[in-house]
This record gives sequence, C-alpha cells and structure tokens, in this order.
Amino acid sequence: MVAALAAGCGARTGLRVPSVSQDASVFIDVPVFADVPDAACPGDGLVAPRVLALASAHAALAVAPEWSTPRAANTADGAGWTLAAPADGVAALVAATAALSLVDLAAFAEDAVVAATGAVPVLVGRHGSVAGGWTLQRSVFRVAQPGTAAALRDRVGAALHLASGPADAGFATASAFTVEVTTALRADRPADAGVVLVAVAPETLFADAAATAVRVDDLLNGTGLGDADGSLEASCAAVDATRPGTADFLWLVDTSYSMGPHQERLGTVAQRFFDDLRAAGVDFRVGVMNAGSVPPGPDLDAPGFAWIDGASVGGAQRLAWTVTEDPFGGDPLDTLQPYPLAGMREEPLAAGVLTTEAMARRAPDPTHARDFRPGAVRVAFFVSDEAGTNDDVRYFARDLVRWGASRDDRVRAVTAWYRNQGFRTYALATIFRNQPCPSTTNFVPCLVSANGGATIPIGTATEAEITAALHQIAGAVAGAASEFAVPFAPVSSTLRVRVDGAPVPRSHADGFDYDDGARALSFYGSAHRPRPGQTVRMAAFRWR
Repeated sequence: MVAALAAGCGARTGLRVPSVSQDASVFIDVPVFADVPDAACPGDGLVAPRVLALASAHAALAVAPEWSTPRAANTADGAGWTLAAPADGVAALVAATAALSLVDLAAFAEDAVVAATGAVPVLVGRHGSVAGGWTLQRSVFRVAQPGTAAALRDRVGAALHLASGPADAGFATASAFTVEVTTALRADRPADAGVVLVAVAPETLFADAAATAVRVDDLLNGTGLGDADGSLEASCAAVDATRPGTADFLWLVDTSYSMGPHQERLGTVAQRFFDDLRAAGVDFRVGVMNAGSVPPGPDLDAPGFAWIDGASVGGAQRLAWTVTEDPFGGDPLDTLQPYPLAGMREEPLAAGVLTTEAMARRAPDPTHARDFRPGAVRVAFFVSDEAGTNDDVRYFARDLVRWGASRDDRVRAVTAWYRNQGFRTYALATIFRNQPCPSTTNFVPCLVSANGGATIPIGTATEAEITAALHQIAGAVAGAASEFAVPFAPVSSTLRVRVDGAPVPRSHADGFDYDDGARALSFYGSAHRPRPGQTVRMAAFRWR
C-alpha cells in the first residue's frame, strides 16, 4: 500500500529558505519550500540541489552539490555548462540548443558523440518522460581508447559547438569509457527549447557498485529539469513492504545460421545477467523461444516448455545452453536449444505474439509452469540480426484485418499489442539508421523504443558491451518490478530513504537506487532490503 503523507512531510509553513550558498554568475536562486520536520519522514537528511540556468531553453537544471562549480561554455545557439565530479570519475556537460524535434536533437547529439570520440553504441533509443512535460531519449556508448573523462567530455563539447576552456583537473587516465547521452525537449516550448546532457566515466567505475553510475544517472535521467521561474519543495511518502518484485523474461531468439556468434556472446554474459537481477532482489524466470512465426504457435506441452528459475543453482549455465542453437562453447554436455516454434527462425516479434497467446489458451495452472505469473513484470527480449520485414511479410502482413493494411499501421498495431499485454521491451538487434520509425525494416527497434525500452546494436556489440547493456536492463526491470513506487516526481539526486527508521545509503552494492522509467526504488544487497511488514519512507525535493 502506498500512502502519500498529507501535505508532503507535515503541516505547511510556506517557509522560503535558500537552497545553498550560490555564485550568482553560475547558479540561479529559486524558492525552496521546506516543511516542518516530521518524525514519519526522512526529511531531516534532505539537501537542496544547486540550480543552473538554461536561459535559451527557458529551463533550469537542479544538480547535486557533489558536482564542482560548473563552468560556462558558450554555444553558437544557446548556452552550456561543463561539470566535473573527479571523486566519482565523472565529467559532464549540459547544453541548451535549438531543436525542431526530439528525433533531430537526438541524432545531432549522438552523431556528435560518435564523430568526436569514435564511440560505439551500446544501448540506444530509450524514450521516456519526466515531470514538466519533458520528453527524453537516452543512449549509452562505449569508447575504447586511453584518456581522461574530462578530455573526452571536452571533445564531445567541441563537436556540440561548446567552448569549454581548459580541461578539469583531478581525473585519472583510463583505457575505456562509458558515455551516456540524454536529449530532452518540451513540445509546448519554442523550437529552441532543447537540452543535451552528456556524461563520461571510466568503464570500470561505471560498471561496479561505486557512486559513479548513480552520479551519471541522476544527471542524465532528466529529473533535475524544471522551469527557469520554478521553485522546489520537499515531499515524502511511505510504502509498506509486502513482497519481492517478480519478473518473467521471454527471450525470442533468431536461430538462423548467421546468429551463432551473437548467441554465443549472449551465453557468455548470462552469469552477470543473473547476478545483477539477484543483487536487486528480483524473483525472476527466463524462457527462451525460437523466433518462428507459424500459427497457432508453440506446443507448450510437447516437448514441454519450462522457465529457467533465476534462483536455481546452475540457472545461468542453463540459459547459456538454451540460448545457443549449437552447444555453448562446444560443451558436449549441452543438449539444449531455444524452445521449438516453426517458421523461418527470423521472426522474433511474431514469436512473442504467438507464444503469449499460446500461454493464454492453456487451462488455468496454479503453478504457472508454462505461462506468465500474475503480477509479474513481463519482459520481451528480441534477438535477431535481420530486418523486421521478415516479421511483417511472414506473419503480420498475412492478417491485414487484425494488424492493419499499411506497413506503418502494422508497426503501430504490433507496438500497441505489446504495450497492452504489459510487456517491457528490449532487443539485441540491427538498427538501420536510414529508416525512421515507423518502419518495418526497423520493426524491432521502433517497437522497443516506442514502449520505453532500448536496443543493443547487434552488429557491433562486444561481450563487454552486451554485459553493460544487460546490466542497465536488469536495473530498469528491477525498478518496474518494485512495489516501492515514488508517488511524486523527485529530483532523484536529493532522494533520502529509511526502512523502519534506519537510513539506507544510495548504493548498487548494499543500498537503494531509483529508476526513472518506473519512478520506483530498488534495493540492492541484503543489509537494507525491506522485509514484509516493514515501512519504507522516502523524501526528496521536487519541482513545483
């Protein structure tokens, strides 16, 4: 049960307090409304963020005090700032720039990252939105070359026409980096109201349980964006713990001849995928289906479909064996393959529809051994190196009455079907840049992005890049499966959490984190994970 406490954290006083000591040339002073301290809220630990002006975008950005004083970086058509958090290894930039659409803005920013650094896409096209009417696209890239995060950030800034001055000091040299890009737009604003956010961090720091990924996410998730003339206020809520989060993953795998190396890489990262979900306390299962397209779908009773239980000993190895058509790593003990579904083996979207409908036709089974569990988050993970025209021609275009007469209509209809079935969608697939959505060529990535997911580019993805992408997917699913929804729109860097009164650190190792897509808390490790009957209390600043 979610119980938003009346009037935020207590009785309103209308008290106006300064946020922090601010340099007027860098920060803008916004009204910050606080509440009378309330024993039911963890508000006593709240620290107001600092607020940067993005004048040409008619916006402001609330940032954590851990960032060093930003430096102004003028642009040709807006204004920007460079930020540095050397203690966490993160260098970042914020730029306000002209944009006619989110698609155009994302293409401009992401192309600049690739051109400036030689970056390779890892997980791209995740769409979302935050309070205030901002729509977002987030993408993750990898740069495999030595340097520092600040120097790499400044190269991206130059490509975005920022004059940022000398590089920040205090950054160690690394051999590979994670680069995240968020582009944000408000449809009700003038055409120049676009914002680009970029953060660069050493790959090793980003992947471990240090504060690096938290620092990046708090900036790049867009929760800090607000109106230039807005104000901040403290809010809080309480949620009673009742259950662990549950999720059922359906992997729809292309098993055509060209897919062998891609399947092998998926098998190799299965253990890390299991570890990430277990660390987040998710009760999960994985089912692997061949990407066929012949109605009426798979026979789930013969030879017998079975989920791989995330808690089972050897579950990760079983996933590695099942996701590969040939024996994984040449292991003679591997006799498993994706579950059979007839077809040309290259139609993952059709396979998801047919499998889901086959499960729905089954007689009720209290164990849900061959269907989705009630209340579990459904996740579809499409794996294919083919264009989505295969899905369309071999399945969807054969029923124009159900799916639509035109190709664009069918892309929209199938996207809506997955949304209406409650699926979170992700993919390891080919992205054809010259085919904008809706497109049957880009059927898979178009559907995935439109439903709030993201795609791993199959043509370039290395083992390390797939690992990094699945790590982020696991975090998003943990948020979606969480019962600890935040019933207001927090500036995530200001979140404070207590479990039965005990403060919980922000940590991927043993603490909590926030997922902006689900607007929910996830708990990692075991020391602070709420048990049934305990109360989770959360407080944060939010834009009014």
